[in-house]
Amino acid sequence: MSRTRSLWRTALTVTALAAAITGAAHAADAYPSKPITLVIPYSAGGSTDILGRLIAQKLSERLNVSVVVENKPGANGTIGVDRVAKAPADGYTVVLGDVGGLAISPSLYPKLPYKPLTDLDVVSLVGRSPLVLTVGSKSPLQSLADLTAAAKAKPEVLNYPSSGTGGPNHMGGALYALQADVKVTHVPYKGSAPSVVSLVAGETDFGFLTAVTINSQLNAGNLRALAVAHTERLPAMPNVPTMHEAGLKNFVADAWFMAAVPAGTPKPIIDLLQKEIAAVLPEADVKAKLDSVGVLPAGMSVKDSQAFLAKEITKWDNVVKQAKITLD
Repeated sequence: MSRTRSLWRTALTVTALAAAITGAAHAADAYPSKPITLVIPYSAGGSTDILGRLIAQKLSERLNVSVVVENKPGANGTIGVDRVAKAPADGYTVVLGDVGGLAISPSLYPKLPYKPLTDLDVVSLVGRSPLVLTVGSKSPLQSLADLTAAAKAKPEVLNYPSSGTGGPNHMGGALYALQADVKVTHVPYKGSAPSVVSLVAGETDFGFLTAVTINSQLNAGNLRALAVAHTERLPAMPNVPTMHEAGLKNFVADAWFMAAVPAGTPKPIIDLLQKEIAAVLPEADVKAKLDSVGVLPAGMSVKDSQAFLAKEITKWDNVVKQAKITLD
């Protein structure tokens, strides 16, 4: 009798598991059947928001459902990422995270409520927005070599702004200081706009900022771009060399963007989202918009995106530790 009951329990467990798998497969087959929420972990108007709204519009057209953008800013993007990490794993809540919320924050926040590599399933690296080494138009610094020479001559005197401690601008400057072996001073501001103003006014000496945040001031002649922190030049700045070309080998610092869903989301759904995102990026109007804001499209595969994220987490963890960066 005991053996019979055990066999029945095993049979029921197998049946339940099969039903769950079948149900998940049917759900994936029917996907999407209702609106999708795309969470942007930053305020409206920034690089992530611009890219997110563009992707949302295109996905809505291709998937024939509404893709609703939800801005959830705060704490270097971690509030929005956490919102998605705790959402149902059904493909209807997607985050367009960035280097801050997905790769830098795990080293900065000892009590971060999520682990990017375990609480989220990566969909795709959508794009990369290389930081641009920038100075004010009245600055005597004309090149990366000038900056490094000045920084070595006067340790801790030259300073650079950021949109906040622990953000990409801050980390770009910290990475530069480590690789160039110089000592410079970080000046955090509350947002990108005042950090740009500080460069224009000469309050800070140099900065690592995204193209979209400096574009208008560059065009107005108030700022000067010295180098792009990437392996290739930006289409919008063809005459600006990369950091590698300017003399600092293998220097890469991107404010990249990555789509992700809650861990456990059915693989067919993840694959579909990756496929659709990759398909919209080469479209002429999308590429033109991305070029104008200094974003290099990626559309990377799920597997390669996962590997990319793991590598970035390790990279920025090393920078945080070596530079002794804290949020205090």
